[in-house]
Amino acid sequence: MKTNFRIFALVLLSFSLVLINSCKKDKKEETTDTTKKYVLVIENGAQTMSPDGHITYSAILVDINGSVTPATGVSWTSSSTSIATITSAGVVTAAGTGEVKITGSVLKDNVTYTASVPLGISIPSAFAVSPSAIIWNKGDNLQLESVYMSTTGITTPTCTYQSSNTAIATVTSSGLVTFVEVGECTITVTATSIQGSPVVVVPVLVVGIPEVAIPIIRIEVNPPSKDLFKNETQQLAAKAYKADGSESTGISFTWNSTDPAIASVSASGLVTPLKTGTTYIQAKADGIIGQSEITVNSDTLVVVTPFYTSIPAGGTKQFTAQAYHITRTSSTPYTGITFDWLIPTYGFSMFDIATVNATGLVTMKAEAIAGMSTFVMASDHNNQWVGSVGSIMVAIADACDCGAGNSSVNSIQVSNGSTINISLMTGIPVQLNVTALDFVGGTVSNPGLVFCSDNITTASVDASGLIIAAGPGDAVIKICSGTFAETTVNVHVTL
Repeated sequence: MKTNFRIFALVLLSFSLVLINSCKKDKKEETTDTTKKYVLVIENGAQTMSPDGHITYSAILVDINGSVTPATGVSWTSSSTSIATITSAGVVTAAGTGEVKITGSVLKDNVTYTASVPLGISIPSAFAVSPSAIIWNKGDNLQLESVYMSTTGITTPTCTYQSSNTAIATVTSSGLVTFVEVGECTITVTATSIQGSPVVVVPVLVVGIPEVAIPIIRIEVNPPSKDLFKNETQQLAAKAYKADGSESTGISFTWNSTDPAIASVSASGLVTPLKTGTTYIQAKADGIIGQSEITVNSDTLVVVTPFYTSIPAGGTKQFTAQAYHITRTSSTPYTGITFDWLIPTYGFSMFDIATVNATGLVTMKAEAIAGMSTFVMASDHNNQWVGSVGSIMVAIADACDCGAGNSSVNSIQVSNGSTINISLMTGIPVQLNVTALDFVGGTVSNPGLVFCSDNITTASVDASGLIIAAGPGDAVIKICSGTFAETTVNVHVTL
């Protein structure tokens, strides 16, 4: 009996363990609900900033009813830490210039939600494109606007446009962008009518329809960008759209400025500029955000001349700066302004390729590598926020030996003028018409002239004075006869 009891007890214990283990197994097999219930929205949207700027990113979660929950514990990443880094608190610091994608990721109820926005980091310039960074929905269009602060006021330059990936976004010759497919690319805008053909690169992120059926998927603010002077205002309008592309009517928008010190906005979307800079006016509804990029123009423009140039290794170039009082249609020169000159240093001899003195004379280092570039800055000594820059590239120069020359030569005249503009589109060489004169103004028949270029990557010149364009930019053609006489001609090559 005892033995039977033991056997029965062991069987019962085994059965109990089986039941317990079965219960545990069943519990482990319970599935976790991974259905997505939210959309993560980065509140800052698409932006650009200067290399010395900072942006603090934040995000929210939007549910199917349009209700908003703050996103806490967001993990932030940058697509290129060599251009920008971002802390766990969402603070971005520039490490270079270029375009990056900022991505936020958060875990909510065992489900991971992510969102991304484009960020451009660039040096402020008199030539600007708006919007300067774009996040937009697949299938839509957006018109780019370009402005140039010149000595005649605000002008619209002639530009060319190119997409880095036409499978993601295309752009017409007039700057109309069409968002073709989900992904990221850049639009390169080149101002061909401005000296040096300055370039602005606009980062683009194309997004699709959210996985969660939220009430509104897109808010468009019109106009999407605007430049203003302090005595101007701008009325903005907003529209909300559903996932099927139809407009959602009867929506009440909440307006705010990301930097109210630069421009404020009323409850009805009226923008009032306050100080120079760029801010984003946002319209919000049901957790979704649309924005307009507002640039408040300075009433002072500093023009650095040359705006874009090349200097051969070991060479020098004199830069000048002039300040103007600017309105929408006019400009008046300022006098008596002292400028501080600066070329940034990076702490590496390879990149620190040039120096500038107190008067704006730039000296390219002898060891500078051809093709490298930097920029020189001029700022008002009494107001460091007022200034401008000039771009410099290390040129490949001709070996300019002026030879023995002819002692009869006193001066050299060029009938083409002091500046020659050449278009690469035509590909037509330009013949310099040069005359060597003696001391009484007579023509010297055998002047022994030598021609050389300080930047053969832009324009070369042969022994007869025939200039052939090689690439966009600027070059200086030197014409000399031994040590007796010399002159120069500036060549500006555009696309």
